[in-house]
Amino acid sequence: MTIDTRVADRLKGRSPAWRLGASTTAAIGVVLTAWALSVDFPKASGGFAGDASTYYTLGHSLAHDLDFEYRRDDLVRVWKEFPSGPEGIFLKRGSGGRIYYAKAYIYPLVAAPFIRLFGTNGFLVLHALLMTACFACAYAFVSARGHPVAALIFAFAFLFVSLVPIYMVQIGPDFFIFAIVLIGFFFWCYKEVGGPPADRPNALRTRWLLAPRSDAIAAILLGVATFAKPTNIGLFMPLFVSAVLRKQWARAARMSVLFVGTAGLLFALNVAFTGDWNYQGGERKTFLGAGDGTFAGGFPYQNDAATFDSVGTARVGGGSFGVLFTRDALLEVFPHNVGYFLFGRHTGFAVYYLPGVMAILLFMLATRDRAMWQWLTLAAGVITAAVLLIYMPFTWSGGGGPVGNRYFLGTYGVFLFLAPPMQTAAGGLLTMALSALFVSPIISGPFFATRNAAEHSKTGLFRWLPTELTMVNDLPINTGPSTRFRQPLGGTPPVLAYFLDDNVFNRENEAFWVRGESRADILLRARIQTEADAAGVEVARSLRIAKLTAILETGPRPNRVVISTGGDRQIIDMAPSSQQTVELAMPYGMPYKYDPRFPTNYVYMVSISSSTGFVPMFENGANDSRFLGVMVRLIPTYGDGR
Repeated sequence: MTIDTRVADRLKGRSPAWRLGASTTAAIGVVLTAWALSVDFPKASGGFAGDASTYYTLGHSLAHDLDFEYRRDDLVRVWKEFPSGPEGIFLKRGSGGRIYYAKAYIYPLVAAPFIRLFGTNGFLVLHALLMTACFACAYAFVSARGHPVAALIFAFAFLFVSLVPIYMVQIGPDFFIFAIVLIGFFFWCYKEVGGPPADRPNALRTRWLLAPRSDAIAAILLGVATFAKPTNIGLFMPLFVSAVLRKQWARAARMSVLFVGTAGLLFALNVAFTGDWNYQGGERKTFLGAGDGTFAGGFPYQNDAATFDSVGTARVGGGSFGVLFTRDALLEVFPHNVGYFLFGRHTGFAVYYLPGVMAILLFMLATRDRAMWQWLTLAAGVITAAVLLIYMPFTWSGGGGPVGNRYFLGTYGVFLFLAPPMQTAAGGLLTMALSALFVSPIISGPFFATRNAAEHSKTGLFRWLPTELTMVNDLPINTGPSTRFRQPLGGTPPVLAYFLDDNVFNRENEAFWVRGESRADILLRARIQTEADAAGVEVARSLRIAKLTAILETGPRPNRVVISTGGDRQIIDMAPSSQQTVELAMPYGMPYKYDPRFPTNYVYMVSISSSTGFVPMFENGANDSRFLGVMVRLIPTYGDGR
């Protein structure tokens, strides 16, 4: 028998779709693994972002010390790669006064063997393997009912032309959760589209996947995802309800036992390791290398004086029933959050996860191919989104200024399974083209985008999208230079300004320059005023901006200035080197109450544009090369909040 004959025999029975998927998956796996092993992660990342320091330190602790406790050795290890230390690390006091990591341990635990083998790059090796598995699952599901080329393009668009690659390069559980949810749903869904084993090529290879026992893997993976982020609990609903509607009682019971048992076991292990079932409960603090005047900088065990009590600042979570059951949260904030969730400038689902939106649209258009289990999957995704918006009304994107909606990344994967049969590549190509308009600037430099999460939103199509006023303190602008956010302007007390783009130059006392021939977007946040009541007790009072006075000063060229507040819009024609004062009506303002212990703030959006500009260096020889448009001073007139 010749070599060619033996190869032909091995390939006999393997369909072109199988060969296309296998070869493409292998190629993706090779490239991603090579990248994961070769990239200089400490240099490329530029330091820790978000919760990365916590997972980094815990991952190395599990890999090298085989424990969950924070010790001095863990702190020393960080400095080998990151000379700034574990910036932003979350720690909690556990049983016996010991210090533990205040995050779910499952992601670093899975990564630990890879960290042991490959060092910090082991995190990326795990991600590369998970992304390869996700592509295999996505392609297999879509190609089971459609043309293999169409499936290949849509699967690639769903995974690689979306926000997913941004989180694949980060140390954090978000991509891990996304991957295990997608893979878990694949094990549950594939049998719905794969058909009986006898009707499928290579039946011996796929028999176990098409059998009910694959539900066990799905239930276990979703149990892990729920432990990692409890808001994922609703994702188990389609599995359970689908079995109940079919009167498959034993199947529903088995999946429920495995799902609850997996999550319960992981929480029980957390009790055994730390003495507390809630890994984010109890006395929890975050630590930075330098204090800002409100807390002491440094890390526990950094020196003899640095202890858990003497450094760091206490943390309050973004979800609170004290905030939830208020009129503002339910009647005003939630409706706005729905719009922000879908189309927000920094978080919009239709912006950063557009392939998921396309899957929903294609599903709705494919009237003859919509199954009950897909309707249940869609409902689970919608319910999970609603839970996020209701329970965490002021930080539902993940907090800390992430790129896109970090908290919803894990749910994004379920929308893949809404995709109907695809016989042409048109749907995938359209998805890829539309999504690329938004995410190309981000995924073309994922490490840069992670370090500079606000940069992409300053230009292009993002300028036309609404800004999420309900998350003023968690927008990416807050992770940039301190001169760009919480800047005091006019008023008593001074109103705080957040400069969302580069079209405002740094504040000069209470005024600032808008860049020439540009539009500047600015958030204004009314302060809280403290007064003494009749008994001499200090009482905090919410303030609203009833009207806004703008004092404008132009340069040596005539100018047209347009100011919009959401409640008023004025066009001001200005002569060269002139000054004008205008008053603008303001809307009621967006309520913002992140912490139930403090009164409500009110937030406003103001846009100011300048039609002309000048460079002082060329006008009067001044040592100023900025392209200036109009100088603005904003003075609020306050009214009482509710």
